Amino acid sequence: MNGFRSYAAIADNDDEQELLKLTRKIETGFPSPAGDHLEKALSLEDLIVRRPTSTFYVRAEGEAMKASGIHPGDILVIDRSLTPRNGSIVIVTLCEEVIIRRLIKKGSRVFLASDDLRYTPIPIREETDWMIWGVATHLIHKFRDKVEKDNEEGEYEYQL
Repeated sequence: MNGFRSYAAIADNDDEQELLKLTRKIETGFPSPAGDHLEKALSLEDLIVRRPTSTFYVRAEGEAMKASGIHPGDILVIDRSLTPRNGSIVIVTLCEEVIIRRLIKKGSRVFLASDDLRYTPIPIREETDWMIWGVATHLIHKFRDKVEKDNEEGEYEYQL
């Protein structure tokens, strides 16, 4: 948008990449009088990765987990060291296909389910060829592309 001042990153150099680090808390409501207090630089890795050697990232595809807030293109942080619990969102290989689903236990029965009722839960039986790769711990969801795709002119309408 023209007319707004914003931070613009310096062009990337091959040898050096400049990162903007958060150095204070940013209020979503009224500014805090103590807002000048500086904190340690914010690192996403420090916030979302508890066990680096067992953590990996996957990019979501498809619509099956959209009702859970997982949209195509989102990035999930997966921890292989966690034991999945009833209700955990897991990355699973199912008959050589990798999928994202919610693990549901009902008595002795196990299902892989989407929160979208249009998708039938997948029953896991003794003969099912499946394996849990890890448990989703965080979701990275991008907002900007949605606004830009919805309104190519850069106008944003907000109902008051």
